[in-house]
Amino acid sequence: MTASLSAAESRELAQSVRAACNRLAPEEHVRAVAFDRDGAHRGFDPALWRALCGQVGVISIALPDELGGAGYGMTALGVVAHELGRALAPVPFVASVLATSLIVQTNWQPVAEQLAALAAGEITAAAAVCNANGEWGRDSTALTARRDGAGWFIDGKMRHVLGAGAAEMLVAVASIDGQREIFLVEAASDGVEVRPERVLDGTRPMAAVVLRGAPGLRLSDGPADATIELCVQRTLALLCAEQVGACERVLEIATDYARTRQQFGRPIGSFQAIKHRCADMLVDLEFARSASQAALQSADDDDGELSWRASMAKAVCSEALRNASHSNLQIHGGIGYTWEDSAHLYLKRARTDEVLLGGPGYHWDRLAAEAKLL
Repeated sequence: MTASLSAAESRELAQSVRAACNRLAPEEHVRAVAFDRDGAHRGFDPALWRALCGQVGVISIALPDELGGAGYGMTALGVVAHELGRALAPVPFVASVLATSLIVQTNWQPVAEQLAALAAGEITAAAAVCNANGEWGRDSTALTARRDGAGWFIDGKMRHVLGAGAAEMLVAVASIDGQREIFLVEAASDGVEVRPERVLDGTRPMAAVVLRGAPGLRLSDGPADATIELCVQRTLALLCAEQVGACERVLEIATDYARTRQQFGRPIGSFQAIKHRCADMLVDLEFARSASQAALQSADDDDGELSWRASMAKAVCSEALRNASHSNLQIHGGIGYTWEDSAHLYLKRARTDEVLLGGPGYHWDRLAAEAKLL
């Protein structure tokens, strides 16, 4: 049974993650990492990631006891995601959780050593689970696997793989005779090419992954559609928690500026139009927070409702962060359009997260289908 954090433990965990981000990833540092176009792993801060994994245990907190983890569930990971979203932390948290979940839900014993290294932040992993264009959909994958002698080899190309540029391991979903299964591929293996892509949000680095007969370790022992769907739904819930954290921070930035910016001899926050924008941001934030918490709790309770709750949360949280980021830009006026202000950083995160693992339209349709409205 999944363990639960008490309210005090949740606050302590949040404070630990926020302290690490404040110390190691202030806005100036996030900006430098995100726009280091010549760096080996642009958009990824290894020092921050090692601190979060080694000192706070942001990955091991949800791993089962037999893997040396704390055995807590998605709600605990949601606390971490919320704080990382507030800070726009340039770390592969979402990618690592998805990759780790796919491994843990399959035959993980042969890769226990790699899992321990992942949990400690010594290596990173990315999950290639989408179609050729990097779009998520049920029963879709851009990769195929074939057996040659005693080994498995994988072919195909997938774009927009989150965190692949810095990953030492790739957890790849590949098709065998039309059935999706899960494989582990070493990024340094022959036949693996990872091409970093230019992205809108530098704190969400992505890469195209090209596999040409790349050797892979088969982790699943048969069709893994249910496992893949479960892991993606859990990751959606975490992504939503990050969006809520970012939305919360955007509201703080907007209201702080509205209190201090003077126009016509008074703070702009005293004007009705600004009040309405901030009020709408707050309402959207609370809707998003509720939807995110419902999805995380459903994942822990295993109540059979995670599918529609995760889709509802993704649609609601994406729209809330997108709208808040645009409103924040408008409240800041001309300064909001400058490179030096933080407004554009959150807007880029909002637009990127909006399309990760399916946009709002896709998830509203899934929600309607789950409710048998289509």
